[in-house]
Amino acid sequence: MNKIKIDPEKFAYAVLNNFQADAIDKERIAKEHIALYLQSYLLAEEFNHLEDDKFKLSNDPEYRKMMLAMNKNINGFY
Repeated sequence: MNKIKIDPEKFAYAVLNNFQADAIDKERIAKEHIALYLQSYLLAEEFNHLEDDKFKLSNDPEYRKMMLAMNKNINGFY
């Protein structure tokens, strides 16, 4: 299984580059950009943490046995 990692800074800048603010007030636009940057950055970090946990768990032999057993039961192979 391949592990995916998102660079939080690059992701946040990519999101910002594709954002069009609706506000006219410069302060409001700045606040929207800051909020969007932080939300995007934290979302990428959260994704990376979840991916790390999933990757560690999927390499655990006991986890693999459990998933194989569940797959057999779900597909009718008792």
